[in-house]
Amino acid sequence: MVSDTERPLKQEHTELPKLTMKQRRLIKNSILHLVLVSLSALFMFPFFWMLTTALKTPAELLRGTEVLLPATPQWQNFRIAVTQVPFILYLSNSLLLVSLSIAGTLFSTTLSAYAFAKLSWPGRDTFFIVMLATMMIPIQVILIPSYILYAQIGWLGTRLPLIVPFFFGGGSAFYIFLLRQFFKGIPRELTESAIMDGAGHFRIFWNIMLPLTKPALITITLFTFMFVWNDYFGPLIYLSNPDHWTLALGLRAFQNQYSGRFDLMMAAAILVMLPTLVIFFLAQRQFIEGITFTGIKG
Repeated sequence: MVSDTERPLKQEHTELPKLTMKQRRLIKNSILHLVLVSLSALFMFPFFWMLTTALKTPAELLRGTEVLLPATPQWQNFRIAVTQVPFILYLSNSLLLVSLSIAGTLFSTTLSAYAFAKLSWPGRDTFFIVMLATMMIPIQVILIPSYILYAQIGWLGTRLPLIVPFFFGGGSAFYIFLLRQFFKGIPRELTESAIMDGAGHFRIFWNIMLPLTKPALITITLFTFMFVWNDYFGPLIYLSNPDHWTLALGLRAFQNQYSGRFDLMMAAAILVMLPTLVIFFLAQRQFIEGITFTGIKG
């Protein structure tokens, strides 16, 4: 007989507890959120640097990266940035251009998209292809002809070249394409029932089509707002009167005046950028819906 001491020792294996499906999903989501938060922090760092720079003193700026956070935040830098230039005048000019440009874009693109989506007329598809082809034309190609045209009709030095084109489809062919896809996604039975009830095309367009395309309209509004709000080249060419300058031109003038004061420059840049961030965060859900969906929800 073999004694107990001669028997080979059996290694005891401890089994790890198996994870449930809920636990695996929790770990997976935690890792995913950790990666997303890390990437968000990476993308938010430039905005953090702008804010900290705007709150520093000139002495702290001279020390460079040695000072990451200001010892005493200089909130008066924002007040100086607003008072040293006619900020309120530039703000009102920008809001005026943005409001009229959005109104003109929505007016022209919605009517054009409805005609391409719901009306039958000779050459409709051909004209639609030609319209889409205009997206490949760089704006620099039509810049000189447009300037000569506006000079001949006496619009130079006024806001008209920056507003009127939006009322005649001057926004973008992409907006018309986006709205056309929304209109085509609306069931034909809705329009046919409205026609049987005696509704005309304008009433169908106003009471049925527009309410169902709200995400697309909000998306176009955001795109137009960002384009006009940040536009520097257009106002630079056509606005010669400083009383008509927008915030983009005012920010450039402020930069020329305070080129060595990075704290004031960052404060002014944050004030100009702030409305865009606020509007995007308030309307981001509709913005995502307008981009991802090309019809109405079922």
